[in-house]
Amino acid sequence: MIQLPKHRYAGIALLALVWVGFAFWQRTEHVHQCRLIYDALSSRGDVLARSVRSGIQSHRWFGPFVQQQLPSTLDALVGSGSAIAIAVVVNDDFEHPYFAGDMGQVAFHLGDGEHVRGTTLQIVNQFTLDKDPPFGGSESAGVVGTDTDHFRSYVVLDRTATTKQSRQEAENRVLIVVLGTLLLGAAAAVWQFTIRLAKSEGQTRLLTAETRHLRELGQAAAGLAHETRNPLGLIRGWTQRMVDTGLASDEHQEQAEAVLEECDRVTARINQFLAFARQADVVIESVAMKELIDDLRTLLQPDLDGKSLTFTTDESVSRATVLADREQFRQILFNLLQNAIAFAPERSTITVLLPKSTREQYRLEIVDQGPGASEEIVDSLFEPYVTARPGGTGLGLSIVRRIASAHGWTVGYRRGNEGGSVFWIDGIRQAL
Repeated sequence: MIQLPKHRYAGIALLALVWVGFAFWQRTEHVHQCRLIYDALSSRGDVLARSVRSGIQSHRWFGPFVQQQLPSTLDALVGSGSAIAIAVVVNDDFEHPYFAGDMGQVAFHLGDGEHVRGTTLQIVNQFTLDKDPPFGGSESAGVVGTDTDHFRSYVVLDRTATTKQSRQEAENRVLIVVLGTLLLGAAAAVWQFTIRLAKSEGQTRLLTAETRHLRELGQAAAGLAHETRNPLGLIRGWTQRMVDTGLASDEHQEQAEAVLEECDRVTARINQFLAFARQADVVIESVAMKELIDDLRTLLQPDLDGKSLTFTTDESVSRATVLADREQFRQILFNLLQNAIAFAPERSTITVLLPKSTREQYRLEIVDQGPGASEEIVDSLFEPYVTARPGGTGLGLSIVRRIASAHGWTVGYRRGNEGGSVFWIDGIRQAL
């Protein structure tokens, strides 16, 4: 039954998720706006840097006329209010730069690119003037530098205004988040009120719709798994024929055998899923425990021998006769024993017990000496696709619970008194 507290917790979680999404959106927008503010400043700096570069490279060579005009050009650029300092260094002569504005703001040690330094943005740009002097050589023309002059321009911009804009943008976003939080709080109150009004009349309809959906989903999944077995069987059949006939090389033979193994593995998984998805009708009959246990012991003996395990039962198991669907009860015991074998350490013991019984009912326990289930999955051991077993499908214990539920039994897990795992089934009816 769906209860109001669960709705409340779900609603709180949903609103919290919406709030986090809204806050993250505002944060993203803030970062975007700050980037635009920075890009505007950066673009202004790039324009100045290109102006300096174009002004120099527009001349054929860095002659006396250009050298005389360069300071006034830089002064004009700084005087426009776009920059607080501009400097040009020729051929790494840092002691005699061409500059305008506050020279103390220029960091000559910076490399190419943009640099945020204190309250300034500094853009460094390197370029050359590759043209030869028009008078046949730099020395004869009295040119400063070499045939190719190397330039390094520094444009320093004030970030104070952009920092203020970014701060104002952040305050606006915080205000939007606060207002959004108030709106979400109001929406939460309305939502709670609506849930309480709709609960009495909508609960049955919701449960019916969910049950129908899950049933249809289960049928569709089971149908898909069933249809998958047909082409899988065809693939396996043709592969088996190739293996039996023999392939051209050992490598191809091994690959074909690997395909067979994978087909068998997938088929086993599909069969387990179908066993979980389609609960067969329960046909109750009298089942002798000793006969059933001996049958399973023979079936699982290779696995027991592989780990040198000892399989024991107490006297009450040998004498007990229960009322159950024989095949489904056998499936329960097979799954639990297979699980115990998988986790039992070598040369340990697996035991089947009937420790508690009344005149009408038994409790069945399967005990191993393995590590036991971890605390993280104890509460969900019997849920589908929850497993700690290497190569396990996570359906074995789910099938156990489903079959037990169909019989009216309950299943559970606890740690053994001396370690290991104990899986139990309660409510098994005794055949009188």
